[in-house]
Amino acid sequence: MQKKIYIETEDIRTRLALLEDGEVVEYYQERPGRAKLAGNIYVGRVENVLPGMQAAFVDVGLDKNAFLHLGDIQVSRSEFGEELEKRLSAASIRKLLRRGQQIVVQVVKEPGGAKGPRVSSHITLPGRYAVLLPGVEYVGVSRKIEDEGARERLRTLAEECRPAGMGLIVRTAAKYAPEEAIREDAAQLAEAWEKISVRAQHSTAPALIHQDEDLVRRAVRDMLSPEVSEIWVNNQAQYEQLRALCEDRADIVRMHENPTPLFAFFGLDSKLEKACARRVWLKCGGYLVIDHTEALTVIDVNTGKFVGAQSLDDTVLRTNCEAAGEIVRQLRLRDVGGIVIVDFIDMARKEDQQRLLGCLREELKKDRTKTNLVGLTELGLVELTRKKLRQPLYTLTRRTCPRCQGLGTIPSEEELALSALHQLRVKAAHLNAGCWLMTASQSVAGQLLLLDPPEGLTVYVCAQSGRLDENAQIDAMEPEQLPAKAKRMTTSKEKE
Repeated sequence: MQKKIYIETEDIRTRLALLEDGEVVEYYQERPGRAKLAGNIYVGRVENVLPGMQAAFVDVGLDKNAFLHLGDIQVSRSEFGEELEKRLSAASIRKLLRRGQQIVVQVVKEPGGAKGPRVSSHITLPGRYAVLLPGVEYVGVSRKIEDEGARERLRTLAEECRPAGMGLIVRTAAKYAPEEAIREDAAQLAEAWEKISVRAQHSTAPALIHQDEDLVRRAVRDMLSPEVSEIWVNNQAQYEQLRALCEDRADIVRMHENPTPLFAFFGLDSKLEKACARRVWLKCGGYLVIDHTEALTVIDVNTGKFVGAQSLDDTVLRTNCEAAGEIVRQLRLRDVGGIVIVDFIDMARKEDQQRLLGCLREELKKDRTKTNLVGLTELGLVELTRKKLRQPLYTLTRRTCPRCQGLGTIPSEEELALSALHQLRVKAAHLNAGCWLMTASQSVAGQLLLLDPPEGLTVYVCAQSGRLDENAQIDAMEPEQLPAKAKRMTTSKEKE
């Protein structure tokens, strides 16, 4: 697989796109003053402790207080012992936190909507080849390193170079890295944690004591792998910075000097325009329909234009397997988190179902975000969960439609006309008037003029150009007050 990274820096924002075999699979953007919060470490002050939720709200100096759940509170074994630690973790949060208490926390989930960020006192410091876990004596190796020999070698190395009293997780990038590079990375992380600890001791809550690296450095830290063949940038300072960070692979860093903006030059703008589309077409002619709800994301797979060449089972399996790859790409590109339900095309044969799940598992291995494939439900739906770290792309680049309020549909002209007549009857029951004027959009006004007026009422309709198809305005007035372009509603007999 060939990977390429494109970083476009403008005065208003920095954008990054990761491509795999020519397709955009990940996209990030940062704006000045709106840098991401995930990964930042704060000294916070506990504002509220809520036993009923087994959670607390912590002031970390942001607009909204951060949410801290009981399960995200680290209890020191050296202070309590392992058995007491287990008992305290199962007890009320009041035994661990009190109002006004200072606590060191790290943002694990970005704020969104009316919610503040989610934080944890389980601190993690990611490096190029390892992740440091202060206060937790644990050694692990990335699950994406499947070779048992490599896993054992890296586990032994991690045991040797992890700082005393701390844990270390070896990242996927360490598989082919020199041992000395891994040791140096672990030592740098330990040094960084010592500085953070000192700042924590001398800071008064709320205070930011560690900020995660910027987008460019994170690209090297989290995305650089042997499969990456090119990194394109349009900023001279970032070009030099990346060449220094990539060290022996500095030759893959390229400077974009064409006057056409980088994303436009490489055709990324047009590809990203489709990143929030509800319908996504597959190469075979099938398509996906992706709907985001409050609780989960639902994806429907359809054969569309694809009719196959052999049998129905072959057509369905081929469409589903191609859809599996596109679904994983869309989850990564849109940064979808939480529960995902996929309604693949029904397959009668068990072997086809297992083949599809195997295809989906292989595609999910490409995803750097933790994903859990639950499997097929009794209804034939595929369930999976994806860790939610940031707000999905559609919430960052889209806003709720002011007309439909996110519903996706608006009342028809006929329904609006019928509703307007109902409201007229309500008003007329409490108010006498010489006549009534209903002001509406041209389409709704046209529907009103096709209907009969309420019995005993004289009703005029005025079409207003430029008015949206919303509720009609109903006014009581005298005949001499009517506008010149108002038309009287007539009964069916009069229309004849």
